[in-house]
Formats: sequence, C-alpha cells, structure tokens
Amino acid sequence: MSALQRLDFSRNNLYGNIPEGLGRLKYLEWCNLERNNLGTEKEGDLDFLTNLTTSLKVLGINKNRFGGMIPRSIGNLSNKIEILYLGGNMISGHIPVEIGNLTSLISLGLYYNNLIGEVPSSIGNLVTLQMLTLGGNGLQGTIPSSLGSLKNLYSLGLEGNMLEGSIPLNLQHCSSLQELYLNDNKLNGTVSMELVHSLNQLKLLYLNGNSFTGYLPTTVGELINLYELDISHNKFSGEIPAELGKCSSLEFLQLQVNSFDGRIPLSLGSLKVARYMDLSGNNLSGKIPSRLQNLSSLHILNISFNQLEGPVPAKGIFTNLTGFSFQGNEKLCGGIPQLHLPRCLSIDKINNERRRSMSTAVIIAVTVSIFFGFVLVSIFTWVICRKVSKKNDAPTISLMDGGQYLRLSYKQLWDATNGFSAGNIIGAGSFGSIYSGSLEGKPIAVKVMNLEKRGAIKSFKAECKALSKIRHRNLLRILSCCASLDFKGEDFLALVYELMPNGSLESWLHGSRTLMLEQRLDIAIDIASALEYLHHDCEPEIVHCDLKPNNVLLDGDMVAHVGDFGLAKILRGRFLSQEQSTSSLGIKGTMGYVPPEYGMGGSVSMQGDTYSFGILLLEMVTRRRPTDEIFNANTSLHNFCKFTAANSNIFGIVDSHLLAELNIENNEHETNQEDVNVKRLQDCCATIIEVGVACSMDSPNERVDIREALKALNNTKIKFLKRRVGVHRQDAPSSSQVEFVA
Repeated sequence: MSALQRLDFSRNNLYGNIPEGLGRLKYLEWCNLERNNLGTEKEGDLDFLTNLTTSLKVLGINKNRFGGMIPRSIGNLSNKIEILYLGGNMISGHIPVEIGNLTSLISLGLYYNNLIGEVPSSIGNLVTLQMLTLGGNGLQGTIPSSLGSLKNLYSLGLEGNMLEGSIPLNLQHCSSLQELYLNDNKLNGTVSMELVHSLNQLKLLYLNGNSFTGYLPTTVGELINLYELDISHNKFSGEIPAELGKCSSLEFLQLQVNSFDGRIPLSLGSLKVARYMDLSGNNLSGKIPSRLQNLSSLHILNISFNQLEGPVPAKGIFTNLTGFSFQGNEKLCGGIPQLHLPRCLSIDKINNERRRSMSTAVIIAVTVSIFFGFVLVSIFTWVICRKVSKKNDAPTISLMDGGQYLRLSYKQLWDATNGFSAGNIIGAGSFGSIYSGSLEGKPIAVKVMNLEKRGAIKSFKAECKALSKIRHRNLLRILSCCASLDFKGEDFLALVYELMPNGSLESWLHGSRTLMLEQRLDIAIDIASALEYLHHDCEPEIVHCDLKPNNVLLDGDMVAHVGDFGLAKILRGRFLSQEQSTSSLGIKGTMGYVPPEYGMGGSVSMQGDTYSFGILLLEMVTRRRPTDEIFNANTSLHNFCKFTAANSNIFGIVDSHLLAELNIENNEHETNQEDVNVKRLQDCCATIIEVGVACSMDSPNERVDIREALKALNNTKIKFLKRRVGVHRQDAPSSSQVEFVA
C-alpha cells in the first residue's frame, strides 16, 4: 500500500516486532500502534525508528512492550513530526540528546518507562512543544533550566523520578503552563514568589512528595484558574497564606504533612467550589473557622493531628460527619453530639459551677459528721480507682504519624464490605482479617484489626507510621484508615489498601495456578527493588521484618507489591529508634523466614530482611516452603539448595512446573541436557538459587547486600532469557496456554 497516509492499529492484541516495510511507506503521515503487545522487551525493539519516512507527523507506540534504548537516530526522524508517544513501555537507557533535533514536536511522551540519567537540556530546542511527559522513570539530576525556553508548553510532567535540586526560575517564562507535575521526586529548596506569579494560568499544581521548605508564596492567590493544589508531604512552614481564598476555582486542596502553623485562614471559607480539603498533620492552632460550615460542596475535610482548640461548628456541613476527620486535636469541644467531644463551657457557666461547688462543700463540712465523711471519702476513692483501671484497660487508638490519611467511618467500610461478610474475607493475618470491598467504585482491601490480640494496636500504628514515609511502585499503597467505634460502641481499627486482583504470591506458588520462569524472575526483581528502596532510599531506613509469600501481592499486570508493614521497624542512623529498641511482640517475622540471629536476641537489621528475601527466592524456584516436612534439625531449605546446586543437579530441586515449560520430564534430563533452551533455563535457575543462597547465609556479615542481589537478578534476566515466554505479565496463563517465540 505504497500510497498509504494513515495507519491506525491501536487497541488490539498485536504482538511481535514492527516490520521493516513500514519504512517504505514514504507518504505515511499518521502511525498509531498504541495499546497492543508489540515488542519483545529487549534491545533493538526500537531500531525501526531509523528507517521511518520523512513525511511522518504522528507516531504513537505507547503502552506496548518495547524494550531496549532509544536509538540516537531518532534525531533523524521527519522534520515534520508533531506528536511522538513512546510512553508506557519498558524502554531503558538515557534520553538521547538528538531528540532536540525534532523542532516541530508539539507533544512528546516518554512517561512510565525505565529511563535513567539526566533530562537532556536539548529538549529546550523544541520551542513549539506544548506537552512534555517524562514521569514514572528513574531520571536523575536537576530540572534543566533550558525548559524555560518552551514558552508554548501547557503541560509538564516530571513526576515519579529521582530529580533533585530546586525548581529552576527559568520556568517562569513558560507562561502558558496549565499543568505542572513535579510530585514524588527529591526536589528541595523554596518555591519562589516570582515563579508562582508568572505561572498564573496553572490549573493543576502537584509538588507533593518532595522536600520543599520555607513559606508557601502568597502569590498563590493569583492562580485564579487553579483547580487542584497538592503540596502535601513536604517541609513547608509558616502560616497558610490567606491569599489562597482568592483561588475561586480550587476544588482540591491538599496541604497535609507539612509544618504549617498559625490559624486556619478565614479566607478558606471563600472557596465555594471546594470538594476536598486536607490540612492534617501540621501544627495549626486556634479555632476552626465557622465560615467553613458554609462550604456546601465540601465532601472531605481532614484537619486531624493539629493543635486546634475551641468549639467545632455545629451547622452547615458540620452536621454530617461523613468524610470529616478531627482526631488528634485534644482541645476541641462541642459540635454535634455524634462527635462525642467535651461540652464547651462559657465563662458564666464556669463561674456558676464554681459557686455551686463551693456552696456544696460548705454544707457538707457543716452538716456531715466525721463518720459519714469517712464513708464518702472511701466511696470516692473506690470510684476513682475503678475509673483509672477502666481507662488503663481501654485501647488507645490515636495515630502518632498517620494524620496524612483520609479517615473513613465504620459505616462506610461496613457498606463497602457487605457488612464485613464472611464471603468477602480474602485473607487473614496475625492481627486481623482482610476483606474485599468496593468504595466509590474502586476495589479495595480492608484489614480489620483484632483488638483482642496482644500487639494489634501496636501493629496498626507501626504500619501507618512506616507507610507514611514510603512510596514506591513495588510497595502496597495504603489508601485510608479508620479509627472509630463500631455499631456496638466498641473500638474499631482498620487499614484500607488497593485491592490486588491476582492475590498473593503464596497462592501462586502453592495453589492451583502456575507461574512461568520469567514471571518468577520479574516478581523477584520487584521484591528486591522494594527492599532496595526501603533499605537505601528511605530517610530514615525501614526494615520490613516479615517478608514472605503471603505478604507479596500481585496486581492486574502481575507486578509484585510488598505489603503488611505491621512489624516494620524504622531505623535512625542504621540503628533502631529509641521507641522501638524493645518490643512486646516477641521475635519479628514468621517461622522459616526469620533470620537465625533474631532467635538468639539479635537486633532487627536490614540483613534480616535480606535473609528472608533469600529464603523467598529459594522457595520461588523450588516450590518448597522453608518449613517443609523434609527439612529438620540437620538440614534446611538453604542447605538443600546450596549442596544440590554445588553438585550441578539443578533439575533435581527446581519446581516441576518450570521443567514443563520445555516439556521436560524427570526421565528426560540427560537426553535434553545439550538443548540450548534447557541450558538457558538451567543457568537461569542456578543463578537465582545462587543469589538466594548468598542472601540467606547464617551469618549476617556474610550475606550480600540487597543492591548486589538486585543487580545479579537483573543481569540474569538480560543474559539468560534469550527465549522468553510469549505471554504478557498480566495474562498469567496455565502452562498449557504457553508457546515459545524466538
């Protein structure tokens, strides 16, 4: 079809490579191949870009499986190209500087790949660019000041990378900018007033999840088109600027987990269209402005864990508790009866109470004999002792560092889980049961704490505290929490997570479903990536303490997420913080995965997590639990794999389902030993076992660091999986559905 101008094969199930013949369509202007399964996730997938026609204006290959690096020849693409979408793939390496040659580009999308290195300053040459999305990669360095040359830019996405430094002032020249995503990086410094003043067309501003300091500029009040502002999880200080009340279009305001102090500005009562407002986890004081009760559109208000005091408004939106959180403000009083806050006393009432008390005391002193006085004192003492005892027995449900999460009511979770129906139970942990549910159309998992179990409240606090400090694609994300009373007036604690539709790794390893070798390797890399982040990229570092298959959950794309941080410990300078140096929960972890030094009174450490990961790796390859009945005092899963691998008898210990990938039966080992695919599978399994053994050495000092383990696993995937299973990660079919492709 040599005259073809427009080609659109998007949103199908196409797989394989892009044919070379595409480059012969010299009139081709539009090529859309997005949302397929094209590519092999390997180097060379993007070589076809070299031969594309010089007439091309639009190229979309986003959301496929293209791997490898972007060739430098991309700079030789058509000088007419306006739209280039490569996002949502597995592209690695650096962004080539030659991309700055495509001066006709209007939209450039490289989001959610595996790109590393710095953002090339040559992108500043793309002066016609209107949309630039580089989020969800591993980009490092600073934001190049050359981006200030993109005066037509309306959307800039750099979120979810590892960018450092401050926001370059040159961005103020991007006066057309409407959407700015800088969240979840390592940015710091202050946000300049000049910058905010110049970007007065902004509708979406995301700075959350960084380390910005100083005051929030008062020029934020000039952003009259601002629809959503999220600066949560930073280190902003000072007062919340009253000028925010001028942002008449603001619907979502998230300022939680900063160091704001002073009063809640009265001007926030002017945000008539506001629907979501989170001011929790700051140092705000004074009263709740009564003007907030007139915000009829406000559905969510979280002001918990501040230092607010005085009466809670009892009119307008405050008559409905749903979506409102006030916890952690000990001096609040009044409000509607359902809040169960102390009664607010006026000055006159306080004086009347004092006079009444004095009169009663005089009458008792004059008319009551010493005998009855003694009796009254005895009764009074008994009542006080009883109250103190009852108070000591009651569980404490205040969350020290959990104020950044939206609180949900017990009724909301009751409705979401069909009344915590037994049919909704999807799992059980040491301190509670886990229910599936649906909240506002979103599938959720609800972990309900069993408060009768010793340590449940401590586990609840530990999980909130740990998860408040971390965010990573391979960690289970907490959506919300509930610290409330149930319908019987009993204390109720629950955590709400994203529902992982493919369940736990335990159910795949030891259930009826089967994981292919590449899937197991991908999951192992995901888990190691999560541990590397917890051990080396968190500040302070976090030790999980309970890594096992049950605590590794798989999403719809079979990407692994490490969860259950109920036993997690936060380190201070590589040592346990003072508050966690002792514990009432006993040995941390689960039998078989607990490192030997914990059983001998050793301190919790990152090496302990590495040991659990090593055992988990060995279990993934052999499909044998560390508590399997074949292991006893004289042997273990570690020794079983170590000695068997040393004798080169890999196929004697690996899971039989892995052998089925190549139709290998136990009695066919020798006849297939020379087959190249058998050799690759054997070498791959041997390397995984070698890493698992190195991680699970008895002595903590002999264990490899998780970074080295992750590097070895990544090299294994690149080196040995020359023939990969022809299936996308999210499909996870049975072995009968698998076929091999070159």
